[in-house]
Amino acid sequence: MQPEMEPLCSPTVGNPSVHREAGALLADLETSEEMQARSLGRPVKSSKQYLRQVIAEYEALDRDLPCIRKFPTPPTAQPLCLCMETLPEEDFAHLEVLKALEVELPGAMESGYVSSIRFENMNVICGTAGRRDRWLIMVADFQTRSRLLRSGLSPRGLPHQLVRHDELLLGDYRLHLRRSLVRRRMLEALGAEPTQEA
Repeated sequence: MQPEMEPLCSPTVGNPSVHREAGALLADLETSEEMQARSLGRPVKSSKQYLRQVIAEYEALDRDLPCIRKFPTPPTAQPLCLCMETLPEEDFAHLEVLKALEVELPGAMESGYVSSIRFENMNVICGTAGRRDRWLIMVADFQTRSRLLRSGLSPRGLPHQLVRHDELLLGDYRLHLRRSLVRRRMLEALGAEPTQEA
């Protein structure tokens, strides 16, 4: 006499009452997801579809803009600060930038036209490579600012345009806000609590 074999399939397979209960539970879950989506102001659609869309948006942003500067607070306006962007391989020294300034403004520092020259390594700030460095030049008044915006600087004889630093920072800050918004939406779609970005 052969020993009895245990059934290979679950006792719930083919049981119509179990299927009805599972169907009702799934419907309840879908309804609660729709209600949650409405309360968050999201379009009502499948949570998987929404999650895929948000993750794709975040990945596209990272791919297109991998060097986004983060801001713990909105940047403060500095209307008398000018910026010269340079390639990392140009590797200028402070003295070279000062000499280029003195070509346009003789005795720039001594006469008080320029109060400071500061170097910003954007690749260190953003934790990346290939970004242009920034030289920040603080001037004394709007007349000096206008003059330098027109003339630019030519350290080592290489011409570089000067721009208002506020304009660059505002562009950086807008990218930061855009990325933060996409990140928050992704965390909400995953059901995680949004946290302060490091």
